[in-house]
Amino acid sequence: MSDKIRLLKNLILLSIPLIAVSIYTFFNPLAIFTSEYPMWYEEKGKVTEGTESYKTVILGDSRAKSSLMPLISDENGGTYNLAIGGTTAVEMYYAFDNYMETHAAPENAVIIFAPYHFCDADNFDQTLYYNYLSVPEIIELYSGTFMYKDGEDIRKKLNLPDILSYKLRFPNKYMAALIDSRFNGNLTENTAKLKGIEEELGYTYFGTDEENNEPNYETHHKSFDSSDIILSYYDRLLTRLDKEGVNVVIEQAPVNPVSDEETTDDFYAGYEEMLNRIEKEHPRFTVVKKVPVYEADKFGDNNHLNARGAEVYSEYFRKTYGF
Repeated sequence: MSDKIRLLKNLILLSIPLIAVSIYTFFNPLAIFTSEYPMWYEEKGKVTEGTESYKTVILGDSRAKSSLMPLISDENGGTYNLAIGGTTAVEMYYAFDNYMETHAAPENAVIIFAPYHFCDADNFDQTLYYNYLSVPEIIELYSGTFMYKDGEDIRKKLNLPDILSYKLRFPNKYMAALIDSRFNGNLTENTAKLKGIEEELGYTYFGTDEENNEPNYETHHKSFDSSDIILSYYDRLLTRLDKEGVNVVIEQAPVNPVSDEETTDDFYAGYEEMLNRIEKEHPRFTVVKKVPVYEADKFGDNNHLNARGAEVYSEYFRKTYGF
């Protein structure tokens, strides 16, 4: 019996550092995660805990986040950019669902996704890593993956051991971040980044080049090989917006000249076919199909506008829609 008690004590002693690491990670994410995390942290708080309702919300991925400056696109200050870099319609469906739990429905919603984000959930690991989805949302998503031929890619990432490790902040998932940040090294930078996002009403930059004319992600696809599960969540998002009576604008973020030249006609045709379907199913919506091309000096990297480009696009948006 004494040996068993001794073993139990040793196990408890060994678990104390692991528990301490998990607790520290849970309560100090801004201190340990990289500079992309404040965007996730700020948006999650805004949709789940925020009390101010907005006339217009912007939903989408990094192209939406880095292209529209609400301080320019809406002179009246009624717009907030809720987009998150790397996300697809999956995360944005749950973002709007959470927003509606704590806010009044917006009058307008602007939706901008890079076309390739209808083909790939390429950053879904980050969604799990930052614990963006709740347990009920993960269960619903997991259950839905069996309905789609490409659902297996996401389902593999929703295995129970990994989800438990993420939710309980186990060291096997977060020790590397703790070491890289020296436990507290990113707090000052991330706090400043968070403040900047809040002051810009959700806008933030990704690329900072003065000029970029390199091929973007769409050029990696020969055709518009869309994902069934991502499209299903996009349809759910649009249906929910329609049901709430929201005025929806589906816009396109600009691309640089080389990206436009190297994106195949088949890809653009498949993308336009999807948009045509949406236009028929939601006749109230404004659906812009043409992807605009901006000069290379408006891009901070191969996929995102720099601040100069975002100012031009936001001014276009203000003049075109007036909200």
